[in-house]
This record gives sequence, C-alpha cells and structure tokens, in this order.
Amino acid sequence: MKITKYLIILISPLFIFSQASNEKNDKEQRFERMESRKIAFISDKVELSPDKAQVFWPIYNKYNSEIKSVRDSSKSIIRNYNNNKSFMSNDELGKVIDAVLKIEQRYLEIKIKYVKDFHKIISNKQIIELHQAEESFKRELLRRIKKGERKTSDFQFFKPKRNKLSED
Repeated sequence: MKITKYLIILISPLFIFSQASNEKNDKEQRFERMESRKIAFISDKVELSPDKAQVFWPIYNKYNSEIKSVRDSSKSIIRNYNNNKSFMSNDELGKVIDAVLKIEQRYLEIKIKYVKDFHKIISNKQIIELHQAEESFKRELLRRIKKGERKTSDFQFFKPKRNKLSED
C-alpha cells in the first residue's frame, strides 16, 4: 500500500507536466492554424501571382516578425507600467511615455521600410489591399474571440466586400 502511494506521488508530477506540455502544443497548433488562415486570407485578397508570391512571402514574414517584436516590446512596457504604476515617480512615468513613443516611431519606421520593399514586388493597389486584408482579418478574429469562438479550425473567414478603392 505504501509503495502505491509513493508511486502515485512520484508519477503525478509527470502527468501535470505532460498536461501543461499538451496545452502549450495545442496553443502553438492553434496559432499555426490561425497564421495559415491569415496567409490564405491575405493571398486571396491581394491576388498574388505564384511568381510574386514566392518573392513576397519571405519579405512579408520578415515584416511580420519585426512588427511582432515591436508589439512584444510594447506589451512589456505596458505590463511593467500596470504592475508598478502606483510606485512610479513622475520621472519614471516620463520614461514610460518616451519608451511608448519610441516604440510607435519604430513601428512606423518598419511599415515605411517594408512598404518600399513591397512596392518592388507588388503594385500600390495590392499594398493597399494587403493593409485592408490585415485589418479585416484582425477585426474578424477579434469579433469571433468576443463571441467565444476560440477554435481557429471553425473560422471560415468571410470574403471582404471590395470597395471602390480596391476595384480600380
């Protein structure tokens, strides 16, 4: 009887860690599915030819990773502020404001740099369509999350209505 108790005590952390690992894998898989749907959504909206897509996607992926890095920095600063705001001096709050403005400036610099890079591959119309597709995807994703539809496998994204700007 004692041996069984000891075995249970020794083995139970393995189940806990294995469950945490499975949850992490599930989260990563959901993220990957969401990213692949985003790529398909953008590809459809921007109407890339296979040749252009082959050149476009590596550059877009670099752009996306740089933007993600800037967003992560921003989240870190905001999280730090939220955790310590009651203890911060006026000078420290000023540093937070400066850091946020520098991040926003970096975000804009990245967008400008990559619009120039995209312009070498795709037309101005496609660049605008890219921006609209990213925004539409984000809005739809947020709408579905608000509704409680958390499974990305259930996401059947709508085909956005084309406006006059995209019809030119």
